[in-house]
Amino acid sequence: MSNKTLAVKQENAVWIIDDDVLIARVLSHWLMQRGFEVEIIKNGRDAIETMAVSRPPKLVLLDIMMPFADGFEVLSRLRSTRSWKKVPVIMLTSKSSEASVVQAFEGGADDYVTKPFKLPELMARMNRLMK
Repeated sequence: MSNKTLAVKQENAVWIIDDDVLIARVLSHWLMQRGFEVEIIKNGRDAIETMAVSRPPKLVLLDIMMPFADGFEVLSRLRSTRSWKKVPVIMLTSKSSEASVVQAFEGGADDYVTKPFKLPELMARMNRLMK
């Protein structure tokens, strides 16, 4: 784990947990322009390991289909960790089946956005959850 992870100002931090490098970079750039500190985590296993040694961010954008541990497993770990229970989580995924949406909400997700998405709509959803 990098020192950058520990140095992020958690009160204004957004974690992007997604193995799609292009989406993660676009989101990161867009969020940093709006004053957020951003941490990109490329797979579920790294997310779980980073959660164990980091303070919770202000919000998590979480993909479902990732290597090593999927987004549902990451969400389960996040919700079962006391200090992370109230962190808003937006599932940001290409999975649009009713079963996936239901599983995400039953697992504790706060919102569900399918790819492709519109950045202004995502920001409105983020703002609603970060109040």
